[in-house]
Amino acid sequence: MDIDEAALFVRINIAAQRARQIMQGAAPKIHSRSRKPAAIAIQELNDGLVEAFTAAELPDPPEEALLDDADEGPESNF
Repeated sequence: MDIDEAALFVRINIAAQRARQIMQGAAPKIHSRSRKPAAIAIQELNDGLVEAFTAAELPDPPEEALLDDADEGPESNF
């Protein structure tokens, strides 16, 4: 997805998702004077450092990963 041409709503959602990643411990891709995750995420987005994909653009998971998930079954804590 070309983020520069995306609608404002899409850009805001991308920045919000990136801010959540930063709050959960992801390393910022820039050095910023701001310590606010939202400000860092917006700056990363404006600098073109954030990649975003639509559902149609996502690659299919490897087939073995799908098989591994199906083999595990429900987990129990007993």
